[in-house]
Amino acid sequence: MHKPRPVRAEVDDRRTDSRRNSQAQLTITMESPSFGGQAENLSQAGVFFFSPDRLRVRVEIQDGQTRSTRDGYLVRVERMSTDLTGYAIEFERP
Repeated sequence: MHKPRPVRAEVDDRRTDSRRNSQAQLTITMESPSFGGQAENLSQAGVFFFSPDRLRVRVEIQDGQTRSTRDGYLVRVERMSTDLTGYAIEFERP
């Protein structure tokens, strides 16, 4: 596994829970094998669509000597550059 370069995403802060900086290594498993939706627009380069389906994922977190697993949903994908993509996952509440 390669070590990603540090990146900061500047976004509106609508979060209700506190955060901390982290260098934890993550492994994401997609638990939703497929999903569908309705196209908003379509071209030779791609498609933009909306879906009522939620993309369920399992996140394995290795933070130093601590390993944990959380279930959640992929809620945002944003291409930061041609070789880097940012993903946001909302964890399920216990």
